[in-house]
Amino acid sequence: MMDNKKHNFSPHPSPLFKFGQINVNGLCSPVRQQHLLNFFLHSSFGALSVNDTCLSPSNAKFIFNNEHSQHHFRSYWACSSSSRPHDGVGILLRNPLHKHVQTIDPWKGHLLKLDLFFHQTKISIISIYYPPFGSIHQTICNDLIAKLLSWFDYARIHNYFVIILGDFNIDEVAHSNYPSSHFKLLRLLSSRFFTDHQAHSSLDGPDPTFFHANGSSRLDYIWSSPGFPAPGLFSQMVACPNLLDRPFTDHKVLTTIFDFSSCLAILAKSRLKQKKEMRTIFSYTSTSVEQWNNFTTEVDNSFGVYLDKQYHSNLDFSSLSLDRMWHALKAAILSAAIEILPFQKVSNTHRYSYSPELTKLIAINKFLDRFLYRLTTRHPNRPTQFSQMITALPSYLENLASLLPDYTVPTYSTTPVSVFKLFLRSQKNLVSAFLFTKFAQHLSDSVEYYTALRDEHFRTCSAPLLTQPYQLKNQAAITHFQSIVSPSLIHYSSITSFPVRWQLAYTPFLTCPPHYMILFWHLFPCKNGLM
Repeated sequence: MMDNKKHNFSPHPSPLFKFGQINVNGLCSPVRQQHLLNFFLHSSFGALSVNDTCLSPSNAKFIFNNEHSQHHFRSYWACSSSSRPHDGVGILLRNPLHKHVQTIDPWKGHLLKLDLFFHQTKISIISIYYPPFGSIHQTICNDLIAKLLSWFDYARIHNYFVIILGDFNIDEVAHSNYPSSHFKLLRLLSSRFFTDHQAHSSLDGPDPTFFHANGSSRLDYIWSSPGFPAPGLFSQMVACPNLLDRPFTDHKVLTTIFDFSSCLAILAKSRLKQKKEMRTIFSYTSTSVEQWNNFTTEVDNSFGVYLDKQYHSNLDFSSLSLDRMWHALKAAILSAAIEILPFQKVSNTHRYSYSPELTKLIAINKFLDRFLYRLTTRHPNRPTQFSQMITALPSYLENLASLLPDYTVPTYSTTPVSVFKLFLRSQKNLVSAFLFTKFAQHLSDSVEYYTALRDEHFRTCSAPLLTQPYQLKNQAAITHFQSIVSPSLIHYSSITSFPVRWQLAYTPFLTCPPHYMILFWHLFPCKNGLM
């Protein structure tokens, strides 16, 4: 991190992280590995639990190593030395979560635990593959439960919070005729008051995650321990894209959005005092048309002045190396932004801000989560907290009514408790659905979304697109930029081949030469957070 005398233009990430769980049906093929990586990156997962990898220790040792620094994530694997089918689990963690990993604990290709340390908060993320019902798996299932119990006891003693994701191979409805021992894992989590996030967000029953010729079952789960510091906002099912026109897996992906703002917002005061770390944030939403015009003019002027000063004015600038043109353009853009665009200096405790409407929705969702937790865990020695929540409930429902034009506060009764819980769960489902819509809208308005959209619809690191091949004399520059730009999906060879809407959206500098604009589009947003 740079000190307060210099500028750091990297965008600060949102504290809302998408956690996902997927059974991949094998991950030995490089093609399947690349497909999973593309899905992980383009779906903006913060954490992804992967089961049934079938990876050997030698194969897992090098998987995604070349992509870690390029795409700012880390992968962790637990492999089995035996040849049992369906063994192998893994966890993919995106920045900044992977920076908090302190310990890695794999177990026999069925369990993988990562301990993350935040200031004053410790979280264990566990990926699990629980074998299907059958006597041949009885020993490994018993050993797995014993290992989980030891981890849970350690977490309780040392004040860890736990989130567990995995393929449990258990469906209480579809497997209702199985013996009670088959449901030992679910009974364990329920007895310790863990939250089943998919069931918690569904009034009509959770959707199935596994599909086969004779029907479907719910086999994949995401659970969190009581009082988990990152509240689960909502859960949903998504399908992994097909691979070569065939299904990548027979499982759907279970996702849950968690709000980590309370974990990330707490930094050690001694660190802030000693390093005096600060960031520069450009207020692009408050930039006027006049400021954008002045910014454009200043970029053109300073770019030309720099090139005239460094090189002869009668020189054909297109013959310069790619490195020199890029650094000149970057210096011109940054200096013009600091001089013209509105910005503010903030400390590292400053976190991603949301609209008042979205903030109010998150607060309502957290309150309903806490209320349902109190009703579920039944604390008879805390009647005061229960009474305070009942008193506060009408004000939260009134706030919800102010956000939803067609919503009126329904009549409800706090007795019996079972009926009251159904009422709270229905309001929780309503808030989760509305929050999902508003959060999607928020993403569509954010800079990060448009940067990701550019990565999805524009081909990068293509020599004809950057400049003519005979102009690229520095092979090191090509290698450098190919290593920092994300994978491409669609190829465009020139500006005129772009769709009309993209031509309009990506032409902010009318006076800038086209080959400089192309350079700016594909390189600057990847390295800086200005656009």
